[in-house]
Amino acid sequence: GYSAQESAKSKEIELINDELVDIRSLVDKKLTLKSKLTEYEREATRIEGERSQLVSSIAQAKGAIAEVELQILQLDKEFSSETGSELRDVDAKIAEFEERKVTSEDQLSRIDIRAPSSGTVYQSSIHTVGGVISAGEPIMLIVPDTDTLTVEVKAAPQDIDQILVGQRALLRFTAFNVRTTPETEGVVSMIAADVTRDQHTNEVYYVVRITPDPKDLTELGPASLIPGMPVEAFIRTGDRKMLSYLMKPLTDQMMRAFRDQ
Repeated sequence: GYSAQESAKSKEIELINDELVDIRSLVDKKLTLKSKLTEYEREATRIEGERSQLVSSIAQAKGAIAEVELQILQLDKEFSSETGSELRDVDAKIAEFEERKVTSEDQLSRIDIRAPSSGTVYQSSIHTVGGVISAGEPIMLIVPDTDTLTVEVKAAPQDIDQILVGQRALLRFTAFNVRTTPETEGVVSMIAADVTRDQHTNEVYYVVRITPDPKDLTELGPASLIPGMPVEAFIRTGDRKMLSYLMKPLTDQMMRAFRDQ
């Protein structure tokens, strides 16, 4: 390039200057013609001019390079500025879409009604496609698969003082064949603190819950227990023989209760 040519010209100038020293010495001693000295001086001037032109070209090239580098820096700055602006726009759109996504997922979750646990559905109040469900309206009852089976008994107020938590009870599922279905042992697990009044019959009773023995339940075989199934409960009450209550769904009337005095 220009730098290599300038170095070569500088070398030529050094060589011709050495020759000029020798020729001037010869001219002073009148051993050669002065015209030869003039010829060498002219050649030295020409080479020096070419070198100066190369130096100028090198300076121009460096200036052009500096200008290009400045343009590159400017382009990088503009690109970074545009990229940063576009990135901010993209981030803003991402935030907007994420907010929309959360809103849409919330709306979608309100469309799907999910039970807190899996189980068997009974007493469904919605039977038509497109039916309207009011806020807070029960739409069905679910018996959880993992829930412990509990028998709910209606006990007459005059008998409640004879019933204690932990008392043994004998359960008879009257919906099954009495001759082929074994009786089930159970334990009183809860006694209501206050009476309940049936809104349909105006009957007053205490709710008593009995937990059946899991081993006895397995002996029921293929018989399937479902919510609302009637059960006769015979609760052992110490010195008395037995106290019998008939438990049906809460909308049913207590069919019979007897006690030994």
